[in-house]
This record gives sequence, C-alpha cells and structure tokens, in this order.
Amino acid sequence: MAEKTIKKKRSSNIELLRIICTLMVISLHMLNPAIIGGIKYAKASGSSLAFGATSYIFCTSIAAVDIFILISGFFMIEKSKPKLGKAINLLFVCSAYSVIKYLVITLSAGKSVSTSALLMSFIPKSYYVWLYCTLYIISPYINRIVNGMTKKQYQRMLIVGFVLFCLWPTIIDCCRMLWNKGLTDVFTISRDGNGSGFTIVNFVYCYLLGGYLKKYKTEFKNKGTKYLELIGALLCSLAACLIVIFIPKLNGTTGILGYETVFVVMEAVLLFDFFTRIDIGSSDLINFFAKTSFGVFLLHTTVIMIMMRYIDIKAMFGSGFIGSMECYLILLLGSYIVTAVFDTLAHLIMTPISKLWSKTKLFNFDPTLIKEENE
Repeated sequence: MAEKTIKKKRSSNIELLRIICTLMVISLHMLNPAIIGGIKYAKASGSSLAFGATSYIFCTSIAAVDIFILISGFFMIEKSKPKLGKAINLLFVCSAYSVIKYLVITLSAGKSVSTSALLMSFIPKSYYVWLYCTLYIISPYINRIVNGMTKKQYQRMLIVGFVLFCLWPTIIDCCRMLWNKGLTDVFTISRDGNGSGFTIVNFVYCYLLGGYLKKYKTEFKNKGTKYLELIGALLCSLAACLIVIFIPKLNGTTGILGYETVFVVMEAVLLFDFFTRIDIGSSDLINFFAKTSFGVFLLHTTVIMIMMRYIDIKAMFGSGFIGSMECYLILLLGSYIVTAVFDTLAHLIMTPISKLWSKTKLFNFDPTLIKEENE
C-alpha cells in the first residue's frame, strides 16, 4: 500500500506579522503630516489624547519596512541562487500598479489622460522595490560571506554595523536637526546625509540581522520571556514618540524616526524575534491575506485618496480622540480590504501568464553567475 505524503502546512506566525506590517505601512502614510496628514489634523484639534495616540501609532509603524527586510534575511540567508525573474516580477507588478494608480486617480477625478503622464507611469516608482531587487540580486554574495563566518565573527560584524549605521546616524541626524550647523562630511552612509534609512546600507544591515536570528536563534528558558521582547518593542516606539512630542525639531524621518535610527531598528528586531517565537499554527485565512501584502503596499494610498473625496478626514481627525480613531480605522481597514480584494483578483487573472513566465530561461537565470563547486 503506497504511503501518502503529508504536506506540512506553513506556520502563520510570520504571515501574521506581514499583515501587521502592511497595516503599519498604511498607518504610516495615513498619519504622516507630509502625506495624508492625520497627525497634523489631530494636533490641530487641540486634543492631547488624539495627538498622542496618532503620534504613537505613527512612531510604532515606522519599523514596518525594516521588519519586511528582516523577514527576507530570515528566509533567504541560506539560499545561494536567486532567480532574475523574481526581481523582474516585482518591477513588473510595480509598473502595472503604477499605471492603474494613475488611471484610477485621473479618471475618477474627471480629468483627461495625458499620454506623457501615462507613459511615465510605466516606470516603477518605488524606492522599496528598487532597493529590494538590488538586495535580492546581491544576497547570494552576502550569504556566502556570512555563512563562512563563525558566530562570534557574525556578532562582531553586527555590532560594528550597529555603531556605524544605526547609532552614529542617530546621533548625527539629531544633532543636525537641533543645531543645523557644523555637521558636514561626517556621515557614515553617504556624503550628504544618512538617507533616513532609504538606502541599500540599511537594507543590507537589516537583512544581516534577520539572517543572524535564523542561524543562531537561542531558546529562552522561561517561555514568558518572549513577551518582554514585545514590551521592549512597544517601549522603543514610546521612547521615540515622547522625544518627537517634547522635542518637535527631531520629528520626521530625518530626525529620530529614520529607518536606520536606533529606536526604529531595535523595535523592528524585537518585534520580529517575538513573532518568530510564537506558535499560532497554520491559518489559511492569515496565509491568504499575507499574500496580498505587496499589492496593498503599492495601492493603499490611491484608495485612501479616493476615500478622502467622501470622508472629511480633516474634520474627523480634528474632532478629538474618538473622531480621530474612527477616521483612522475607517481608512485603515477600508483601504486594506479594497486593495487586498483587488490584488487577489489581479493574481487570478495573471496566474496563467505567471506560470508560463516561470518556465522561461530568463526567469531562471542566475544574475550572480554563482555555481556550486560540485556542479
């Protein structure tokens, strides 16, 4: 009698974290004073509670991008051969959604489509996608380096990286924001500044952190210890929140809230490690929604902008704590559900094309040209 092969179901702990990080990204853009402006309107309401709550959510949400890269490092650190097609796929999806965003915003506003603007929309405009594709292509080289290190060597590299690419940038960025003088040519990431974490340096460092947590994971003797990581992550975001509230000059991603700064990186590591330690089994629902994370990431701002035509967010965020939280939840859940449904339908339509594309030589081409010695 033939034995049946039982397929092991994927654990949903990291998938749940993907969903949470997607919601954090939506929160980040919704509350950012320079984008949708939730915090700005909450502050204008005169309600300290509304301003404090929206500021804390914003400061907590900053860590989402770093966590996404930690997840990549966790799963990719032992891989040696990337497929060029996966990077091209990301750029293609980003390009397609960019066109959709332009058409939806333009047509829903009753405006005519501009040929030049339409052509420009085909260019994938996402710093995250370009940096992630770059990281994906060079990841086999990074993997070979770290997999040839001892645990102590890996630890020392991370410590040096923390000082050069987290601690020092935090100090310099904060000093520059406070005094704005005498701090030229002292940056460790670029000549002109630390890039607020929008750099391949921060992506590589977070990738290395994720890889270390995969290779050298330690078990806590006390099972409840992992909850200290969750508390620590929330305290990191609270510390950053209090700093930007009481020292307004340090607000923004060029101050204490850059993706590369100490509080943000520490929160990301603690929150990520906490989720790697919890066991929630396998949930088809969680795994399903986690697959839509990239599409939601690309399209959520478009949906929010359309929702804003029917919701007076300035009035709602400006009506105090209850009103601001109601507006926050409506925009958060509304944009997430709409984009998740759209992304699911788009994947169903594109599945046949994707299957054909995955069989081509270009998709399976190894851009690093790394060959194993035994081949």
